[in-house]
Amino acid sequence: VYAQPLYAPGVSIAGGTHNVVYVATENDTVYAFDADSPGAPLWQRSLLGPGESAVSVSDIPDNTCTDLVPIIGITSTPVIDPATNTVYAVAKSKLVSGSSTTYFQRLYALDITTGQERSGSPVEISGTAPGTQVTFDPLLQLNRPGLALVNGVVYIAFGSHCDVRPY
Repeated sequence: VYAQPLYAPGVSIAGGTHNVVYVATENDTVYAFDADSPGAPLWQRSLLGPGESAVSVSDIPDNTCTDLVPIIGITSTPVIDPATNTVYAVAKSKLVSGSSTTYFQRLYALDITTGQERSGSPVEISGTAPGTQVTFDPLLQLNRPGLALVNGVVYIAFGSHCDVRPY
């Protein structure tokens, strides 16, 4: 776990009211735990698509990079929108098919009471920097800063993973 756990008080889950701690992992799984009593998760949700796995640090071209070991999944701290009871998280994953590997970064929106995806979730992250030839590379870009929610808009920041160009 690299992402900071999040807390939401008085959440209605499965017929009860709970103070909840949400934990996102490098295994691309989000968990909801009762903050006041130990035990099994209230719910858990894998953000891996069929056949996908979290990205191995050995996939990064600079194999001396050891900042996130051994896998890279949900690294940044998610954000909760209390107005809609939604937790947003960015998950990094890969799909290996024969000799081809495809990498993904996606923004997920989950209901904080059930862990189910909201309508329109996930959204695959892609793009090109205006005025440049720099295209977003889901393998090489790392979403380390926590997500921010401002006036109903989720902001996501990326940098280069392990100082591998492009930045």
